Amino acid sequence: MLLFFLPILQGSSYFFNAMADNTTSFKVTYEVIKFLYVISHSSSHQLFEGLKAYPGDHKRLRLFRPMLNIKHMYKEKLLECIRRLVEIDQDWVSNADLYIRPTFISTEPSLGVKKPAHALLYVIMCLLGPYFDNKTGVLALWADPPKYTRAWKGGTGDCKMGGNYGCSLSAQYEAVDYGCQQVLWLHGEDHQITEAGTMNIFLHWINEHGDEELATPPQDDIILPGVTRQKFEVTERYLTMSQLFSALKQQRVKEMFGSGTACMIRPTGRIIRER
Repeated sequence: MLLFFLPILQGSSYFFNAMADNTTSFKVTYEVIKFLYVISHSSSHQLFEGLKAYPGDHKRLRLFRPMLNIKHMYKEKLLECIRRLVEIDQDWVSNADLYIRPTFISTEPSLGVKKPAHALLYVIMCLLGPYFDNKTGVLALWADPPKYTRAWKGGTGDCKMGGNYGCSLSAQYEAVDYGCQQVLWLHGEDHQITEAGTMNIFLHWINEHGDEELATPPQDDIILPGVTRQKFEVTERYLTMSQLFSALKQQRVKEMFGSGTACMIRPTGRIIRER
C-alpha cells in the first residue's frame, strides 16, 4: 500500500440538504401514480446536468453561468423554465445556495438500444448541505488503476450520462472502505490522472522545468468540462502518477485540489493506492 500526503489549504463546500417545494417539466404535470408509471416503462437513456443559484442583494437568487452548465441540453425554453422555477421558490430558499438538476430520460414503453421516440425533460432542485461527511474538509483519494475504468476514448466520459456514474459505484464503495471520500481515476498504462470522483483535478506545483504552474488534465473524451474550473488560469497538460510521486519526493507540490459545481473547491490531503 502506498500513502501519499499532500500539502493543503483549508476550504469548504455544500451539497444536497432539502428538496424544493416545486418541480417542473416540459410536459403536462403528472399525477404521482402516472409519473411512476412513466418511469417504470422507461428505457435506459438518461442525461442530466447540474447548476446553482446564489443569493445576492435583497436575497434575490442569481443563476451562475447557466448556459455553460446546461449546454448539452441547452434550449431557450429550458432556461426560461429554470428561471421561472427559481423565481417561484425564491422565498423558500432564504439565504442558502440552491442546486438545480435538469434531467432528461427516455419514456418510450419499450426495451432496446436505440434513439428514443419519447422523452421527458424535467427539473428538480434542493438546498445545499455538506457534500462530504468528513469534518476537516480535506479529501483522501483512492487510486487503483488496473481494476476500474470510468471513461474511455471515444466514449461519453465528457457528458453527464447516467451510465457513466453507474460503472463508478463499485470503485466508490471500495474507496470508502479504504477511508477515502473519492476515487482518483487513472487512465492508460502510464496511469494518467484524469478526475477525482465528481471533480476536475488540479495540481499547483513547480513543474519539471522549474516553473510554478497550476496544471489540470486537458478536456477530452474522458474529462467532464467543468464550469468552476473556468475561474482559474491553468495549464492543460497530461499528468501521471509517476510525475506526481516524483514531485512529492522532491517537495515540488504546493497543493492538489478538486473543483465541481456541487462540491465547489476541495483540497486533497492524501492519495492511497496499492503497490
